[in-house]
Amino acid sequence: MPGKIELNSERRRVEAVTIGETMIMFAPPPFQLIENSNTFIAMLGGAETNVSIGLERLGMHSGWISKLVDNALGRKILNTMRSYGVDVSRVILTDKGRVGLFFVEFGAEPRPLKTIYDRAGSAFTTLKPEEIDWEYIGQAEILHQTGITPALSECCRELTIKAAEKAREMGVKTSFDVNYRSLLWSPDEARRCLDKILPNIDILISTWRDANILLNDDLPPEEAALRLQKEYGSEVVVITLGDKGSIARTTRIFRGRPHPVREVNPLGAGDAFAAGFIYGYLRRDVQTGLEYGSAMAALKITLPVNIPVIERQDVERLIRGEKIKINR
Repeated sequence: MPGKIELNSERRRVEAVTIGETMIMFAPPPFQLIENSNTFIAMLGGAETNVSIGLERLGMHSGWISKLVDNALGRKILNTMRSYGVDVSRVILTDKGRVGLFFVEFGAEPRPLKTIYDRAGSAFTTLKPEEIDWEYIGQAEILHQTGITPALSECCRELTIKAAEKAREMGVKTSFDVNYRSLLWSPDEARRCLDKILPNIDILISTWRDANILLNDDLPPEEAALRLQKEYGSEVVVITLGDKGSIARTTRIFRGRPHPVREVNPLGAGDAFAAGFIYGYLRRDVQTGLEYGSAMAALKITLPVNIPVIERQDVERLIRGEKIKINR
């Protein structure tokens, strides 16, 4: 019957919890066009699940909260998440709605990567605050959310605001990736909503572009970080700069170095960075967070899948500057 999934074998305390939608992504073979392809590869696509898996790979046990239709597509998502060790015991199963889908066409310079979304009316868009197990979140060290969720529906907006408030009340750290999606809402809508969420966020993560959209300005990264911190009071603001690295601001500016990469699939790189930063920051300090974040993002870009299926030893080897072409 639809409802919460019980995993009786799960005994480890969940250290990090994420809330968000995961879709099934279909892509033709690399660099082929959707309209000319008869073959598609199925993958998972979800920012919060990417972060959960990334944290799990680094050794921080994570749980993912969502709502899925109890059919083959929903079970595919659950089974994949479970296979990476993520606790899915608080996922709600329902017989109403659908699983969201999207299609990706990988480009090559100068042809851009293109996406087509088919997610309207998904089961996740009906997830209500009263369906959440708040005690489950309360025993975690951190709750991570993104700006994708509140853009999906009024219900999701209410959930995201409530989750940030409840986590703060329970003494759970909160992290939030702005992750602005122009296909989901306008900049003005995003600002009005995030103004209600971000005052309850401890770790604010954003691209430089998204930071300026949020601020409705065009500022250098350091000024954008300072403005965001003054505006929302986050203990740390992190801004990613693509191939220029990253910065973080607490009472001063920290800088994260970039790593040269051969790009295979850029999707999910920001989520991998978020997982790395959260892990390094909670385990040690801001600079360590930037180092783990940059290494995770660089390694993710070399993978054909969206999920950061990365080995911790490779992350730490990259941080140390070790270069190995063949490991045998």
